[in-house]
Amino acid sequence: MKDIKKHICPNCGGNLIVNVESQMYECPFCGVTFDYDYFREENVLDIAGQALMNNEVTSAGRAYDFMLEKEPDNFEALRGKALIAMDITKIDDICRLDLFSKLNYKTAYEEIDRAIVSSRPLDREYFTIMKDIVDAGHEYVDEKAQLETKKSERGKTLDALSDLVSERDTVFIYSSAKISPKKAVIYTILCYVICCLILFLGFKYSTKNPYSKAEDLSKYETQQTEDSKDRTEYFRSEYNYNDFNKFAEYYSNYTKYKEALEREEQRKINYDNWEKNNKTSYYDLAVILSVATGAFVLVVLMLFIGGRRLDVEISKIQAEVDEQTDEIKNRDKSMAALKDRIDHGYERLCELQTSCMH
Repeated sequence: MKDIKKHICPNCGGNLIVNVESQMYECPFCGVTFDYDYFREENVLDIAGQALMNNEVTSAGRAYDFMLEKEPDNFEALRGKALIAMDITKIDDICRLDLFSKLNYKTAYEEIDRAIVSSRPLDREYFTIMKDIVDAGHEYVDEKAQLETKKSERGKTLDALSDLVSERDTVFIYSSAKISPKKAVIYTILCYVICCLILFLGFKYSTKNPYSKAEDLSKYETQQTEDSKDRTEYFRSEYNYNDFNKFAEYYSNYTKYKEALEREEQRKINYDNWEKNNKTSYYDLAVILSVATGAFVLVVLMLFIGGRRLDVEISKIQAEVDEQTDEIKNRDKSMAALKDRIDHGYERLCELQTSCMH
């Protein structure tokens, strides 16, 4: 009987549990039962507490219910039922943040409210603080869920912002991050001047007189002077074969010189005729440059307007990102405050627990 009072089975040495309905001790290991006609308060609470620590929730709940039938305002029984409703075995687990993500709040609130109503006035603060901790945990879970949602939304917004910035900066126009607007204007003007210069040179080349280059007659004239000396010597000297070759060479060079003179005369005629028929008109050049300038201005204007439109859209999205960032910071602060509220509540529970159990 001494072992039974210690809640130890004399057959197998296992811990006995209380069957509230039959008011008997039962051994869950060997199945032996022991009569116990009167359940003393301390024994029932010890059995319930041990069962709860062993995660024998059903047995612990029955023992606490039995105790509450005898004593509805019993602090330990009310606290034990509240712990069971929160699916924890000791009060230290109430400050675990992961507890609140899987807590059945309906069941937990029902047991805590029951404890608040049924408890003695001195114990009521304990259960009120317990409920406040559960409230803070509930808010913490909601804040965490909204924080994750807001972070996901900000990630998508940042991706959209990055795409728009890349699209804008590709053309290096208007408030680009890679080049300042001042430099963009300078480079645009420089490109325009280069384009105009290319058009001008192309116009000059296309309107150039093909007969403007004269043939070089100086080589023929120099050769004619030297050949004249050889010809004089030929007529003064007696005839020999070498002198004849010099005379033949002179005659050949003279013929080439005459042909060159004829070609030059013909070139001058062709030059004059081409100039008469193909008068250079700078009006055409002005028209070409005007058309090119208009097209260039149109392209630059389109790029500028497009860049401006993207920049405005980027500013709006950046403002949205800033707003989301501020909201995330506020939710982080709120979660930290809720965590402190849970910790302070737990500390207060530990302070009140000793006085409530006496």
